[in-house]
Amino acid sequence: MSQSTVFSILMILLSKRKVSREYLAERFSVSVRTVSRYIGDLIEAGIPIISTSGHHGGYSLADDYVVDKSVLTEAESLRIKDALSRTASIYDDKVNLALIEKLDAVDRMREQDNYVVKQSDLYIDCDESQADDIKSKIKTLSEAIEQNRAVDIKYTDARGAVSYRTIEPYTLVFKAGAWYIYAMCRLRGDFRLFKLTRISDLRKTSKRFVKYESKLIEKLELEFYNEIYIDLEFEFFPAVLESVVDWLGLQAVTERGTKLVAHAEVPMNDALIKRLLSYGSSVKILQPTDVRESVLDEAKRMIELYKN
Repeated sequence: MSQSTVFSILMILLSKRKVSREYLAERFSVSVRTVSRYIGDLIEAGIPIISTSGHHGGYSLADDYVVDKSVLTEAESLRIKDALSRTASIYDDKVNLALIEKLDAVDRMREQDNYVVKQSDLYIDCDESQADDIKSKIKTLSEAIEQNRAVDIKYTDARGAVSYRTIEPYTLVFKAGAWYIYAMCRLRGDFRLFKLTRISDLRKTSKRFVKYESKLIEKLELEFYNEIYIDLEFEFFPAVLESVVDWLGLQAVTERGTKLVAHAEVPMNDALIKRLLSYGSSVKILQPTDVRESVLDEAKRMIELYKN
Protein backbone atom coordinates (compact mmCIF):
# COMPACT_ATOMS: atom_id res chain seq x y z
CA MET A 1 0.00 0.00 0.00
CA SER A 2 1.26 3.47 -0.90
CA GLN A 3 0.96 5.69 2.17
CA SER A 4 1.47 8.75 -0.05
CA THR A 5 -1.47 7.76 -2.28
CA VAL A 6 -3.76 7.11 0.68
CA PHE A 7 -2.91 10.49 2.20
CA SER A 8 -3.40 12.16 -1.19
CA ILE A 9 -6.87 10.61 -1.44
CA LEU A 10 -7.70 12.07 1.97
CA MET A 11 -6.58 15.53 0.82
CA ILE A 12 -8.70 15.26 -2.33
CA LEU A 13 -11.72 14.36 -0.22
CA LEU A 14 -11.05 17.40 1.96
CA SER A 15 -10.90 19.70 -1.07
CA LYS A 16 -13.88 18.30 -3.01
CA ARG A 17 -17.46 17.66 -1.92
CA LYS A 18 -17.64 14.21 -3.53
CA VAL A 19 -15.45 12.08 -5.85
CA SER A 20 -16.08 8.77 -7.62
CA ARG A 21 -13.97 5.62 -7.50
CA GLU A 22 -13.34 6.01 -11.21
CA TYR A 23 -11.95 9.54 -10.73
CA LEU A 24 -9.56 8.37 -8.01
CA ALA A 25 -8.50 5.32 -10.03
CA GLU A 26 -7.65 7.48 -13.04
CA ARG A 27 -5.99 10.14 -10.88
CA PHE A 28 -3.55 7.67 -9.29
CA SER A 29 -3.32 5.13 -12.15
CA VAL A 30 -4.70 2.26 -10.06
CA SER A 31 -7.72 -0.03 -10.35
CA VAL A 32 -11.10 0.80 -8.82
CA ARG A 33 -10.58 -2.26 -6.62
CA THR A 34 -7.39 -0.75 -5.25
CA VAL A 35 -9.21 2.54 -4.61
CA SER A 36 -11.84 0.63 -2.60
CA ARG A 37 -9.05 -0.96 -0.56
CA TYR A 38 -7.45 2.43 0.12
CA ILE A 39 -10.81 3.88 1.18
CA GLY A 40 -11.25 0.89 3.52
CA ASP A 41 -7.85 1.61 5.07
CA LEU A 42 -8.87 5.23 5.71
CA ILE A 43 -12.13 4.15 7.33
CA GLU A 44 -10.27 1.66 9.56
CA ALA A 45 -7.98 4.54 10.59
CA GLY A 46 -11.02 6.42 11.88
CA ILE A 47 -11.65 8.76 8.92
CA PRO A 48 -15.46 9.33 8.62
CA ILE A 49 -15.90 8.62 4.89
CA ILE A 50 -19.43 8.44 3.49
CA SER A 51 -20.05 6.20 0.48
CA THR A 52 -23.12 6.77 -1.73
CA SER A 53 -24.21 4.57 -4.63
CA GLY A 54 -25.96 5.39 -7.87
CA HIS A 55 -25.19 7.46 -10.96
CA HIS A 56 -24.11 10.50 -8.89
CA GLY A 57 -22.57 8.46 -6.10
CA GLY A 58 -19.05 8.47 -4.75
CA TYR A 59 -17.02 9.15 -1.63
CA SER A 60 -17.22 12.19 0.66
CA LEU A 61 -16.21 13.17 4.18
CA ALA A 62 -18.53 13.90 7.10
CA ASP A 63 -19.19 17.64 7.37
CA ASP A 64 -17.56 17.97 10.79
CA TYR A 65 -14.24 16.30 9.90
CA VAL A 66 -11.21 18.60 10.02
CA VAL A 67 -7.41 18.21 10.06
CA ASP A 68 -4.77 20.39 11.65
CA LYS A 69 -4.24 23.55 9.58
CA SER A 70 -1.55 25.17 11.73
CA VAL A 71 1.44 23.32 10.27
CA LEU A 72 2.02 25.97 7.58
CA THR A 73 1.20 29.65 7.46
CA GLU A 74 -0.65 31.04 4.45
CA ALA A 75 2.54 32.70 3.15
CA GLU A 76 4.53 29.47 3.51
CA SER A 77 1.85 27.53 1.69
CA LEU A 78 1.84 29.98 -1.24
CA ARG A 79 5.65 29.87 -1.50
CA ILE A 80 5.71 26.06 -1.57
CA LYS A 81 2.91 25.82 -4.15
CA ASP A 82 4.73 28.28 -6.39
CA ALA A 83 7.93 26.24 -6.21
CA LEU A 84 6.04 23.00 -6.87
CA SER A 85 4.30 24.50 -9.90
CA ARG A 86 7.60 25.68 -11.40
CA THR A 87 9.22 22.23 -11.04
CA ALA A 88 6.23 20.04 -11.91
CA SER A 89 7.35 19.58 -15.52
CA ILE A 90 10.69 18.14 -14.43
CA TYR A 91 9.10 15.06 -12.85
CA ASP A 92 6.71 12.49 -14.33
CA ASP A 93 5.51 10.90 -11.09
CA LYS A 94 2.73 13.47 -10.38
CA VAL A 95 4.04 13.94 -6.82
CA ASN A 96 4.18 17.72 -7.29
CA LEU A 97 0.53 17.82 -8.37
CA ALA A 98 -0.48 15.70 -5.39
CA LEU A 99 1.36 18.02 -3.00
CA ILE A 100 -0.25 21.11 -4.54
CA GLU A 101 -3.66 19.44 -4.13
CA LYS A 102 -2.93 18.79 -0.45
CA LEU A 103 -1.91 22.40 0.14
CA ASP A 104 -5.02 23.66 -1.68
CA ALA A 105 -7.16 21.59 0.69
CA VAL A 106 -5.47 23.09 3.75
CA ASP A 107 -5.87 26.62 2.34
CA ARG A 108 -9.59 26.06 1.74
CA MET A 109 -10.04 25.01 5.36
CA ARG A 110 -8.11 28.07 6.48
CA GLU A 111 -10.50 30.26 4.45
CA GLN A 112 -13.47 28.61 6.14
CA ASP A 113 -12.12 29.74 9.51
CA ASN A 114 -12.83 33.34 8.47
CA TYR A 115 -16.50 32.67 9.18
CA VAL A 116 -17.67 33.55 12.65
CA VAL A 117 -19.61 30.30 13.08
CA LYS A 118 -19.13 27.21 10.90
CA GLN A 119 -22.29 26.24 9.03
CA SER A 120 -22.08 22.57 10.07
CA ASP A 121 -22.16 23.55 13.75
CA LEU A 122 -24.53 26.51 13.90
CA TYR A 123 -26.23 28.96 11.56
CA ILE A 124 -27.57 32.25 12.83
CA ASP A 125 -29.52 34.41 10.42
CA CYS A 126 -29.85 38.10 11.14
CA ASP A 127 -31.05 41.22 9.43
CA GLU A 128 -29.20 41.64 6.12
CA SER A 129 -28.32 45.26 6.83
CA GLN A 130 -26.57 44.28 10.07
CA ALA A 131 -25.09 40.86 9.15
CA ASP A 132 -21.72 42.01 7.78
CA ASP A 133 -21.25 44.57 10.56
CA ILE A 134 -22.05 42.05 13.31
CA LYS A 135 -19.84 39.38 11.71
CA SER A 136 -16.90 41.79 11.52
CA LYS A 137 -17.30 42.83 15.16
CA ILE A 138 -17.60 39.23 16.37
CA LYS A 139 -14.47 38.24 14.45
CA THR A 140 -12.42 41.11 15.91
CA LEU A 141 -13.71 40.50 19.44
CA SER A 142 -13.11 36.74 19.17
CA GLU A 143 -9.50 37.39 18.23
CA ALA A 144 -9.11 39.87 21.10
CA ILE A 145 -10.55 37.34 23.58
CA GLU A 146 -8.20 34.62 22.37
CA GLN A 147 -5.17 36.92 22.45
CA ASN A 148 -6.08 38.74 25.71
CA ARG A 149 -5.97 42.09 23.89
CA ALA A 150 -7.85 45.20 24.99
CA VAL A 151 -10.24 46.84 22.52
CA ASP A 152 -11.04 50.52 21.97
CA ILE A 153 -14.69 51.26 21.19
CA LYS A 154 -17.07 54.12 20.67
CA TYR A 155 -20.28 53.24 22.51
CA THR A 156 -23.76 54.75 22.33
CA ASP A 157 -25.97 53.73 25.27
CA ALA A 158 -29.76 53.34 25.32
CA ARG A 159 -30.21 57.05 26.12
CA GLY A 160 -28.08 58.11 23.15
CA ALA A 161 -25.06 59.19 25.21
CA VAL A 162 -21.75 58.58 23.41
CA SER A 163 -18.54 57.56 25.19
CA TYR A 164 -15.09 56.29 24.20
CA ARG A 165 -13.89 53.30 26.18
CA THR A 166 -11.17 50.68 26.39
CA ILE A 167 -12.58 47.28 27.26
CA GLU A 168 -11.06 43.89 28.10
CA PRO A 169 -13.30 41.36 26.31
CA TYR A 170 -14.10 38.07 28.06
CA THR A 171 -17.17 36.45 26.49
CA LEU A 172 -19.44 36.89 23.48
CA VAL A 173 -23.07 36.52 24.51
CA PHE A 174 -26.16 35.92 22.37
CA LYS A 175 -29.16 36.68 24.54
CA ALA A 176 -32.73 37.85 23.97
CA GLY A 177 -32.17 38.03 20.22
CA ALA A 178 -29.08 40.27 20.35
CA TRP A 179 -25.27 39.96 20.49
CA TYR A 180 -23.32 41.37 23.45
CA ILE A 181 -19.70 41.42 24.55
CA TYR A 182 -19.10 40.84 28.26
CA ALA A 183 -16.00 42.83 29.16
CA MET A 184 -14.13 44.68 31.87
CA CYS A 185 -14.66 48.38 31.21
CA ARG A 186 -11.55 50.36 32.15
CA LEU A 187 -13.60 53.57 32.27
CA ARG A 188 -15.99 52.20 34.91
CA GLY A 189 -13.60 49.74 36.55
CA ASP A 190 -16.21 46.98 36.42
CA PHE A 191 -17.62 44.28 34.15
CA ARG A 192 -20.26 45.42 31.67
CA LEU A 193 -22.40 43.99 28.89
CA PHE A 194 -22.05 45.99 25.67
CA LYS A 195 -24.58 45.52 22.88
CA LEU A 196 -22.73 45.01 19.59
CA THR A 197 -25.17 47.11 17.54
CA ARG A 198 -24.32 50.10 19.78
CA ILE A 199 -20.57 49.71 19.28
CA SER A 200 -18.79 51.67 16.55
CA ASP A 201 -15.14 52.41 15.73
CA LEU A 202 -14.12 49.01 17.10
CA ARG A 203 -10.32 48.56 17.17
CA LYS A 204 -8.17 45.83 18.69
CA THR A 205 -5.14 47.31 20.50
CA SER A 206 -1.69 45.96 21.35
CA LYS A 207 -2.44 46.28 25.09
CA ARG A 208 -2.61 42.91 26.83
CA PHE A 209 -4.58 42.16 29.98
CA VAL A 210 -4.77 39.41 32.58
CA LYS A 211 -8.09 37.64 32.91
CA TYR A 212 -9.73 37.27 36.31
CA GLU A 213 -12.89 35.57 37.48
CA SER A 214 -15.62 37.30 35.48
CA LYS A 215 -18.85 36.16 37.22
CA LEU A 216 -20.64 36.17 33.89
CA ILE A 217 -23.69 34.21 35.08
CA GLU A 218 -24.32 36.60 37.97
CA LYS A 219 -24.12 39.57 35.59
CA LEU A 220 -26.54 37.97 33.15
CA GLU A 221 -28.96 37.26 35.96
CA LEU A 222 -28.77 40.89 37.05
CA GLU A 223 -29.23 42.22 33.50
CA PHE A 224 -31.86 39.82 32.18
CA TYR A 225 -33.54 37.95 35.00
CA ASN A 226 -34.13 40.65 37.61
CA GLU A 227 -37.46 41.54 36.02
CA ILE A 228 -41.12 41.54 36.97
CA TYR A 229 -43.02 38.65 35.38
CA ILE A 230 -46.73 38.65 34.58
CA ASP A 231 -49.32 36.09 33.49
CA LEU A 232 -50.12 36.97 29.89
CA GLU A 233 -53.13 35.54 28.09
CA PHE A 234 -54.35 36.39 24.60
CA GLU A 235 -56.47 35.05 21.76
CA PHE A 236 -54.93 34.90 18.31
CA PHE A 237 -55.64 33.83 14.74
CA PRO A 238 -54.00 30.74 13.15
CA ALA A 239 -52.07 33.01 10.77
CA VAL A 240 -49.64 33.92 13.60
CA LEU A 241 -49.55 30.47 15.23
CA GLU A 242 -45.98 29.73 14.12
CA SER A 243 -44.72 33.05 15.47
CA VAL A 244 -46.48 32.58 18.81
CA VAL A 245 -45.09 29.06 19.17
CA ASP A 246 -41.57 30.32 18.38
CA TRP A 247 -41.98 32.93 21.10
CA LEU A 248 -43.76 31.09 23.92
CA GLY A 249 -43.50 27.42 22.99
CA LEU A 250 -46.14 24.93 21.92
CA GLN A 251 -47.05 24.15 25.53
CA ALA A 252 -48.38 27.70 25.95
CA VAL A 253 -51.02 27.28 23.20
CA THR A 254 -54.43 25.71 23.72
CA GLU A 255 -57.71 25.54 21.83
CA ARG A 256 -60.68 27.16 23.49
CA GLY A 257 -63.74 26.33 21.44
CA THR A 258 -63.00 27.66 17.96
CA LYS A 259 -60.28 30.01 19.18
CA LEU A 260 -56.56 29.68 19.84
CA VAL A 261 -55.35 31.00 23.19
CA ALA A 262 -51.82 31.53 24.47
CA HIS A 263 -51.02 31.66 28.18
CA ALA A 264 -47.51 32.12 29.59
CA GLU A 265 -45.42 33.91 32.21
CA VAL A 266 -43.41 36.66 30.52
CA PRO A 267 -41.29 39.66 31.64
CA MET A 268 -43.14 42.97 31.72
CA ASN A 269 -41.13 45.49 29.68
CA ASP A 270 -41.27 47.71 26.61
CA ALA A 271 -40.25 44.82 24.37
CA LEU A 272 -43.42 42.96 25.36
CA ILE A 273 -45.70 45.82 24.29
CA LYS A 274 -43.82 46.20 21.00
CA ARG A 275 -44.10 42.48 20.27
CA LEU A 276 -47.83 42.41 20.96
CA LEU A 277 -48.34 45.47 18.76
CA SER A 278 -46.42 43.76 15.95
CA TYR A 279 -49.21 41.17 15.69
CA GLY A 280 -51.70 43.89 14.82
CA SER A 281 -55.30 42.72 14.64
CA SER A 282 -54.29 39.04 14.79
CA VAL A 283 -54.09 39.17 18.60
CA LYS A 284 -56.56 40.16 21.31
CA ILE A 285 -55.13 40.50 24.83
CA LEU A 286 -57.31 39.03 27.58
CA GLN A 287 -55.13 39.68 30.62
CA PRO A 288 -53.59 41.41 32.49
CA THR A 289 -55.67 44.55 32.20
CA ASP A 290 -52.74 46.98 32.36
CA VAL A 291 -51.04 45.33 29.37
CA ARG A 292 -54.32 45.39 27.48
CA GLU A 293 -54.68 49.11 28.26
CA SER A 294 -51.07 49.88 27.28
CA VAL A 295 -51.55 48.29 23.87
CA LEU A 296 -54.91 50.04 23.41
CA ASP A 297 -53.43 53.44 24.34
CA GLU A 298 -50.59 52.98 21.86
CA ALA A 299 -53.06 51.96 19.14
CA LYS A 300 -55.06 55.15 19.81
CA ARG A 301 -51.90 57.26 19.54
CA MET A 302 -51.15 55.64 16.21
CA ILE A 303 -54.64 56.44 14.94
CA GLU A 304 -54.29 60.09 16.00
CA LEU A 305 -50.89 60.26 14.30
CA TYR A 306 -52.30 59.15 10.97
CA LYS A 307 -55.31 61.46 11.18
CA ASN A 308 -53.09 64.48 10.61
